[in-house]
Amino acid sequence: MPKIFKQNKFALLGANILIILLWVTISSFLMNLFKSENAPFYIYKISFLIRFIPPIWVTWFLWIKRGGLKR
Repeated sequence: MPKIFKQNKFALLGANILIILLWVTISSFLMNLFKSENAPFYIYKISFLIRFIPPIWVTWFLWIKRGGLKR
């Protein structure tokens, strides 16, 4: 982890928010390209998981696993 994130929690929080916003924006755009009107319901559920599970994992990794709250 870069030194700035070890010293500054606000930089870590800003990077976390930026990563989440970029991921949700890009994944929403790509999922809308591949959806059709006749798609089954599970396609929508899978796209929801693809859109929101990675940001939750990144937040868990940065703040809990790497000890962002302990510093």
